[in-house]
Amino acid sequence: MPEFERYSSASHVRSARYAHKTRRSTKPWVVFIVLIGILSAIIWGGWRFIDGRSLIPTNIFPASNSTLTIGLRTAPASLDIRTDDSDSLQQALLENVYETLVKRDENNALRPGLAQSWSVSNDGLNYKFRLRSGIKFANGDPMDSSSVLKSLQQGITKNYPGYEKLTNITSVSNSGPNVLDITLKTPDPLLPRRLAGRAGIVYNTNIFVNYASDAIGTGPFTVKGYNKGGDLVLARNNNYWAGQAGCQSITLKYFNDDTSLANAVKDGSVQMAIPLDGNENKRMAAMPNTKLVKGKSTRLRMFAFNTGMSSMFCDQQIRRAARHVIEPNVILASDPFGGQLVGGPIDPMSPGYEDFSNTYPHDVQKAYGMYHYFVAGYLRGITMLVPTGMASVCDQMAKNLSYAGGFPVKLEELDQSVIDQRIREGKYDLALTWTNHTLDSGMYADTKSNYLFQDHASQKYFADAMKSTSPQEYEENIKKYAKELCDYAVSGWLYARNSVVVAKSNVSGYPTNMTDQLLPLHDVTVK
Repeated sequence: MPEFERYSSASHVRSARYAHKTRRSTKPWVVFIVLIGILSAIIWGGWRFIDGRSLIPTNIFPASNSTLTIGLRTAPASLDIRTDDSDSLQQALLENVYETLVKRDENNALRPGLAQSWSVSNDGLNYKFRLRSGIKFANGDPMDSSSVLKSLQQGITKNYPGYEKLTNITSVSNSGPNVLDITLKTPDPLLPRRLAGRAGIVYNTNIFVNYASDAIGTGPFTVKGYNKGGDLVLARNNNYWAGQAGCQSITLKYFNDDTSLANAVKDGSVQMAIPLDGNENKRMAAMPNTKLVKGKSTRLRMFAFNTGMSSMFCDQQIRRAARHVIEPNVILASDPFGGQLVGGPIDPMSPGYEDFSNTYPHDVQKAYGMYHYFVAGYLRGITMLVPTGMASVCDQMAKNLSYAGGFPVKLEELDQSVIDQRIREGKYDLALTWTNHTLDSGMYADTKSNYLFQDHASQKYFADAMKSTSPQEYEENIKKYAKELCDYAVSGWLYARNSVVVAKSNVSGYPTNMTDQLLPLHDVTVK
């Protein structure tokens, strides 16, 4: 039998001794009753802690009949989260209608979800997930290990988004109604994190669901109404296993631009908002009885360098010199959301983060000297792609790059979707773009990625990270991988963007981190 390392909501149990002094006049039966009460409270509280629930039940008081309207920007084209890999759909449904085996908390750390605990063998090949008992889908059907088993099998077989990295699984079995076993070909330290996303959703596979317009999960809400490209109405699931949600009904209302969204906040038709562009952030923050709260996200802004042989940015010296020309502070200052300088491929909320923001300080003259290392005629004109509205911000950088290198720089201002397409086609030299998720850092070692970097050392470090048998070993190896990428200036990583929530003063309990991709609404209340 393999030995297992265990992860649960009660991974640390502390014991303490208490000394008591009582007066002689205290009757023994009174002391006995008091002790029984204390012990009962400790046992009850300990059970709820181990089971991953709040020590104060959310349904101890009558549920509120309040309603809430949240303004958002990008409407999902469908409710089929199996096939639609957009962040907007995940933002709307994950942790609200659908739940996962493992979940991410506000700080992007892994926590028990539908699985109250999990354990992994010392060789990293065998995972055992222990499910919570008594959980039901919103229609009343029980959720058990067979539900998880079928959900995983369908996702892997049909290669739904999020499941493509689960091909390392050799077997999935349920050794009991609340136990799921997964066996891998090779270790995958990121498996629990993958199961905190789409691949970890548990579906009711025993009923027919029109997934394009409906959703049935185990979460605190059900889908009451959906207008494609418009409103999505969530209704409280009164039988939710972790206690009733704070709002009876929540409407997700989608807007075409931040100005329309801000107007709705001003007139009160929207009580909470998640802006996208940020051009109205200051106006919303100044509105009466309204507050703008900034949190963290895993969204990284960077200048992608084309390291393929078709671009002169395949040369390490050229990339390093460009890093000295790029001004992260200038680009960060232009973003109304703000953020944190990073300098490397891993954001501050993800495992393995280190601050590399001082590795390539802004120094145009140093870049000038580095470029003059090359013989005349070797350097040629390049194209810098920037999103709409960023040409004025990046214009001086383009001029500095041209001065330092002695070659022309063509600055092209394009829609972000066009830039992403040019990157996929390899038709660029450097491009201002984004990465969005914790799992994106591996894209420089992925042979199927547009950002693949042909470097033996970095690929080895990433392979070592993926062979890790513990989170600690993974973090050590992924740091080596990130440092190697930074040393070779594979991209010009700038900053991790803040997330922003705007809310009326009578709204509370909302999340503040990663709201661009996750918006759990169970705890939100309206006074």
